[in-house]
Amino acid sequence: MLATRIQNQSLSTLCERVGVAFEVGLDPHRVFDREAGNAATLYGRKMRSVAEHVREGLSLSDAVKAQGNYFPPHFAEMLEGGEKSGRLDRVLERLSQYYQQLAEFRSIFFGSIVWPMIQMALGLVVVGLLIYLPAMMLPAASVEQQDLIGIGLVGERGLATYSMIVGAVALTVFVIYLLAINGYISFLGEWLARLPWIGQNLRIFAEARFIQTLALTIEAGVDAASAVDLSFRSAGTGQFKSKAADAKQSILQGREMHSVLADTHLFQNDTLEVIELGEASGKLAETLDKHFKHLSRQVKVSMARITYFASALIWFSIAALLIMIIFRVFSMYVNNIGDRAG
Repeated sequence: MLATRIQNQSLSTLCERVGVAFEVGLDPHRVFDREAGNAATLYGRKMRSVAEHVREGLSLSDAVKAQGNYFPPHFAEMLEGGEKSGRLDRVLERLSQYYQQLAEFRSIFFGSIVWPMIQMALGLVVVGLLIYLPAMMLPAASVEQQDLIGIGLVGERGLATYSMIVGAVALTVFVIYLLAINGYISFLGEWLARLPWIGQNLRIFAEARFIQTLALTIEAGVDAASAVDLSFRSAGTGQFKSKAADAKQSILQGREMHSVLADTHLFQNDTLEVIELGEASGKLAETLDKHFKHLSRQVKVSMARITYFASALIWFSIAALLIMIIFRVFSMYVNNIGDRAG
């Protein structure tokens, strides 16, 4: 209910159905009318709206863009490329595979962090008990003796303050998650993409989308300048989109594609070598298509790395919390022994 953007799994299924319908020659508005059903859901209303826009004469990509934030920008850009190239059915087939892959990555990611998140929740509960119980069990002790955690929170009042802090942090994380799945904080991805290790792994996603679009548009006979412009815009990140106009102008001036892309400093050496080889052999589309499969495997590896990093971060947080508590309690125990000995 809180999601205002179509889920990757639903989008994958939609691309597959619409692609088959286009392949057999069905009218676009009829396809989306059928998808809409009774239009009782957000999905149904958006499908009906797409059908109405297409019936009024808009292109499918413009009809999709008219739905605002419901569809990801990359989807609309790819549809535009398919319409310009005349290979919309193939583009939809590729998009179906792409969004299915994203849905699987999402499932794997959340599956891998479920247990660490449960342990973190248990750790937070333990901290709450260590705030509350000493004041109840040792009412005559001093505040310093009751404060096992060392954060100045003891008893009922301390537990209430602690609960409010944890609740506020949890609510903030939940709001950020909702904004992320609905595409409202894309700037966060842009910021992460500039970090050394994380940015390198995230950039693979944009590079794969770029090569995917470039292969399809070149195969369909779109001129190199327009193909590169569309590919940069469909990559889905500000870093790539900002290079679109300059790259298109450079190619129109007669520069080779691999040289223009090298100047952006956004691509791996392997990708640049593949493009140079494709230009020299006259089989750029076929070469790019094969390289896209290679990049898809890199995307899986990068997603696995990010997943392991997130899991390790949660594990480290739990370990740090437990170690802090153990050392705090041990320190108080040693101090008490010293006081008694004195």
